[in-house]
Amino acid sequence: MNKPRKICSNLNFHNASPRPCPYIEGRKERLVFTDLTKFVSKKILENLVSQGFRRSENIFYKPKCPDCNACISSRIVLNDFVISKNFQRILRKNQDLKFKIVKPKTTLSHYKLFKNYLKLRHSKGDMADMTYLDFRTMLEISPVDTKIFHVYKKNIFFGAMLYDIYENSYSANYSFFNPKYKNRSLGTFLILKLIEEAIKEKKKYLYLGYYIKECKKMSYKINFKPIEILKDQKWENF
Repeated sequence: MNKPRKICSNLNFHNASPRPCPYIEGRKERLVFTDLTKFVSKKILENLVSQGFRRSENIFYKPKCPDCNACISSRIVLNDFVISKNFQRILRKNQDLKFKIVKPKTTLSHYKLFKNYLKLRHSKGDMADMTYLDFRTMLEISPVDTKIFHVYKKNIFFGAMLYDIYENSYSANYSFFNPKYKNRSLGTFLILKLIEEAIKEKKKYLYLGYYIKECKKMSYKINFKPIEILKDQKWENF
C-alpha cells in the first residue's frame, strides 16, 4: 500500500495491492479505501457514498483500476422510479411473502441459507470460503446505521437484504436468498421492497453499487429506471 492520501475531510485513503478481479476474468482489481473504525459525521459518510464508495464492514472503498473503468456507480432516483409491468408481475408473484426490518443479527439458519446461495450462485466468488464468524462480521460490524430487510413466509426464511441508511439515501449493501425459488425473482423482489421502504422514508436515492456491463450478475441494475451513473465525478441519467 502507498502512503495515505487525503480525498475528503480528514480521512486517510490507501491504495490496496492488486488482486484478481472478481467480476471480469483475466483482469486485476485495484481499490482505494479508508478505514472508518473511528467516528465520522453522517454528512461525510453520505459524501463518500455519493462519490461512488461502497462499504464492507468498517471499510469504504471504490475501484481505481488504471486500465479499466468497467465498474460504474449506480443509483435509483426514487421520486421518478417507474414500476414496469415485469416488476408488477414479480410483486404479485411474491404477495404471499411477509417482510420485517431488523437490526443486524446473525443466526446459524441465515448462515446456512447464505452458504447455499453462494454455492449455487457465486461458487467462484471471494465469499465462497466465508466462515460463520466472517458472516457475522459482515452483517454486524458497521459505522453506519445498518438494517436487514427480512422476507419470509410463516417460519420459512426466504432471503434478506443488508442495507445502510443515510440522511438522503439508502445503500443496498448485500442480499442473499433461497435459490430454489428461482421463479420468484427474489433478488429483484428484495430491491423493489427496499425501494418502497426508501420512498416511504422520503429518501432521494437508493444506491445499488456497481453496474458492470460485462458481468451478468452486476448488469441487472439498468432494469431499474430511471437510474443514474457516476461519470467523471458527476451523476447523469443512463
